[in-house]
Amino acid sequence: MEKERKKIFRKTIQRNNRLKAIVLDTNILIDNVHGFVPWVDSLQKREHEYRLILPTIVVAEYLTARQVETTEGYERSKRYLSLFEKMDLTVEIAEILGQILRRKTYSQGANTADLIIASTAIYLDGELATNNRADFAKIPDLRLFDPKKLKN
Repeated sequence: MEKERKKIFRKTIQRNNRLKAIVLDTNILIDNVHGFVPWVDSLQKREHEYRLILPTIVVAEYLTARQVETTEGYERSKRYLSLFEKMDLTVEIAEILGQILRRKTYSQGANTADLIIASTAIYLDGELATNNRADFAKIPDLRLFDPKKLKN
């Protein structure tokens, strides 16, 4: 049993290393629900090429919406969030965050949640999809996702 689990774990790591990681900011989730960023749905169908990742801070931010106060709204939100891979704040991500905070290499408008999201993208060697590009502009090693460059 243990041998089989290790084999599955190795395959998962290998798969994840081959896929392009796109870390989603909360505003992308909200805009996607309202139909403003159809590329998210497109990338979800291309799971052999892309990993769409939500830092758990994005989950928390998303669940602050008023619609979540009803049981129906909460269940709908949970179903929607289940479509994405989650990434917890790990020690390695926290170290990247600490470096950004210590060196003050971020825009004045960025808050701690923004910096956790950015640190997650850096840690995963992925790109950050956001509509608040100015908040992330000064963060070294952070690559911003541009949906206009998507190949069909």
